[in-house]
Amino acid sequence: MSRIFPIPDLPRDNPLIEERVTLGEKLFHEKALSRDGSISCASCHHADAAFTDRLTLSVGIDGQKGDRNAMPLFNLAWKREFFWDGRAPSLREQVLMPIADHREMDKSLENVSNKLTALPDYARLFAAAFRSEGITAEKIALALEQFLLTLSASDAKFDQAISGKTKLTEQETRGFELFMTEYEPRTGQLGADCFHCHGGALFSDHQFHNNGLSGDDRGRAKVTGSTADHGKFATPSLRNITLTAPYMHDGRFATLEEVVEHYSSGVHRSPTLDPNLAKHPANGLNLATADKAALVAFLKTLTSAASPAP
Repeated sequence: MSRIFPIPDLPRDNPLIEERVTLGEKLFHEKALSRDGSISCASCHHADAAFTDRLTLSVGIDGQKGDRNAMPLFNLAWKREFFWDGRAPSLREQVLMPIADHREMDKSLENVSNKLTALPDYARLFAAAFRSEGITAEKIALALEQFLLTLSASDAKFDQAISGKTKLTEQETRGFELFMTEYEPRTGQLGADCFHCHGGALFSDHQFHNNGLSGDDRGRAKVTGSTADHGKFATPSLRNITLTAPYMHDGRFATLEEVVEHYSSGVHRSPTLDPNLAKHPANGLNLATADKAALVAFLKTLTSAASPAP
């Protein structure tokens, strides 16, 4: 990883070993985890799309649509809450939820264990990975957790520029300046204010924010029950952003230009709107056309040369 990345707090009770990562990768692509053997984890998380599904709303078994789309799966070692609403407090809990969900893979965890036991190779692979016999939901979760922890994104043009291996263009540099500058007219700073939620090497604060989207999805409030969390969603990383369209939890924006325009002029005001957006003028930042183009140019420098791989 790049030296600008913080050291991740990896699970101490599930140390990374080759056999578990190998098993986790096989399970990630295993369609037997679904009720009718038609889909796997990889069906909604494509490697060439930064492990997203390229859909506005994810589609599970029998063509059933979910409420949101699939989040990207990289740099998960730094996250502590998973899904758009953060309902899973750990990665090992997150990986089991889609298997049991009736709209996603619709398979009971007991049936999954029995099904894998009957398939060739799995008894051997689980024994090698865990030094014990038997296949359980807990072992499935630990193996999937290990595979997902190996997926990373850290070598984009931006990182190469930081290390002096290349240079950003004048437009990209202007976009970075806007990205990292506060919007504060009293001091003459008229930036785009992106860094509050998307700062740091990970380009995410891993918190939950209401970023001014209209709609009925309660977001984080559905998990916490707090009205203060209404309309709040997890901040996705901006790394590999050119691979993860459409954007937002419901894929309402098809392009980065639409995303930038939302923050420039389309923010929907509500009681839980993030303070860093609520402080902006009622009619928005109304960024100049050239500045909006510069922001998009900078965002494109955050995509790694190759899609994340173990």
